[in-house]
Amino acid sequence: MNILSQEARKRQAVVKLARRKGKSFAARMYGVSLSSVKRWDKRYDGTWQSLRERSHRPHGHPRQHTETEEMLISKAFWSKFKRYGWDGVYEEARRNGYTRSLSGLIYAAKRLELVEKARKKAGKRISRRYPELLVPGEKVQIDVKEVPFCCLRGDLVRDNKHLYQWTAIDECTRYRFVYGFEEHTPENSVKFLRMLVKVFPFKIQTIQTDNGTEFTYKYISEAEECPFDTELQKLKIEHKLIPPRTPWHNGKVERSHRNDQRYFYDWEVFRSVEDLNRKLAQHLIWSNNKPMRTLKNKSPKELLIEKLRDQRTQQ
Repeated sequence: MNILSQEARKRQAVVKLARRKGKSFAARMYGVSLSSVKRWDKRYDGTWQSLRERSHRPHGHPRQHTETEEMLISKAFWSKFKRYGWDGVYEEARRNGYTRSLSGLIYAAKRLELVEKARKKAGKRISRRYPELLVPGEKVQIDVKEVPFCCLRGDLVRDNKHLYQWTAIDECTRYRFVYGFEEHTPENSVKFLRMLVKVFPFKIQTIQTDNGTEFTYKYISEAEECPFDTELQKLKIEHKLIPPRTPWHNGKVERSHRNDQRYFYDWEVFRSVEDLNRKLAQHLIWSNNKPMRTLKNKSPKELLIEKLRDQRTQQ
């Protein structure tokens, strides 16, 4: 029996004595105030549970969310949470006039029972986080993602074709460039690289990739050089290969592919590579302008502008 139950049973004894010999007598015998005895007697319904201590939690707070704010949170939640998560809900709410913090929004949404409380996360694994780079272009990660076959329609399905997304992400700012091709070849890697050099507004010093044949022939030929390596040498860009079977070394581009799956491929379909690239261009604008908690709630584009401005100031 816990302390609350013990206290309730004591109050029951006080009330029973008060009804037999009077409230003043019971108050003197148990050393409690007469007003308490009267209050307990009024609440007593024959069970000790009716005398348990009630919550002292206040019914309101001067800074609590207003009904307008709660409606705004609810509307943003149902329109954005499923696809964009809490960041998307917060961004949508702020666009409509919400001024409180992200944590305040999440707390209010849970209090409104918009989503079940998250289960406690298991302990974190040993961190593999590397020191953050401070200069845009110091290292750019590149990888290829196969477009899910379930997203393809029309002639692509009939002809059993596949589409592939090339992705480049700057480690410093998380600024990205993506483009789609029909074939998984080194020649398309070269085309993507030439586009990347024109699109990124900074000089690329190092490019990091995995050991796929679209990037290197290191493990299949000692005599022949991969066209991608040849192009990098022309552009005077260093090529860094990650160790085999260690995708976490390319973690930023791998994570961006997971986000593409969640925010893009789970929702879109494509009938041609042109259709893919048109929709990818819209998605790229959104992803480069999306605030990221790892960047202290700045978007990759905002951080890139800051870094470039600082570089010009130092020069």
